[in-house]
Order: sequence, then structure tokens, then C-alpha cells
Amino acid sequence: TLCLALSYGARDELARAVRRMAEGVASGRLRPGQIDEALVCSYLDTAGMPDPDLLIRTAGEMRLSNFMLWQASYTELYFTNVLWPDFRRSHLWEAIDDYARRTRRFGAVREP
Repeated sequence: TLCLALSYGARDELARAVRRMAEGVASGRLRPGQIDEALVCSYLDTAGMPDPDLLIRTAGEMRLSNFMLWQASYTELYFTNVLWPDFRRSHLWEAIDDYARRTRRFGAVREP
């Protein structure tokens, strides 16, 4: 699944999700104890979509730039100096090849 987020900001997404949950608590439709990771996910713009496995950051930037801050917690990051308008299929395959060589641990610490 390829996801392109246009005119998107994670801080805005999280603020809107929290606001809607708070409204649910205020109206009695939701109890604070019901708020867990799954519920938060259900209020995000990406509800129903899996978290990304790979995030490709173009233009040589080494930051997420307010992009999918919640969803990217266990995402593998790939940085390239190629600018987005110049990003081609060959660059995508380079990123996928790099990703395929990785061992995903989902936050677990590697055994010594």
C-alpha cells in the first residue's frame, strides 16, 4: 500500500484526534479508561490502514518533518538526497532493497 499525505501535518492530526476523544468523554459516550493505543489509532486520519513499514525521506533531510508521528514509531526510515520531483522507480527500488536487508525489531533491544 502506498500512502501519499498531501497538505498533512501530524500535530494537527493528533490534536484533532485528542479533541474528538475529549468530546466523547465530555458527552459520556467514552470513558477515560477506554482510551488506549487502539482507540487513538481509530481516531487518526489513517484509521484502518496499517502503520508504515518504510518511510522514505527525500531531499537529504534527516527529520520526519511533522509526518505520521504516531504511526511511524516502528517504521524503518530511509533517507535519500534525491529531491521528490526527481524521485524515480530506480530510487524506490534502492530504498526497498535497503529495507529488505534490515532486521526489524519493533522497538525490542538486540540481544548481545
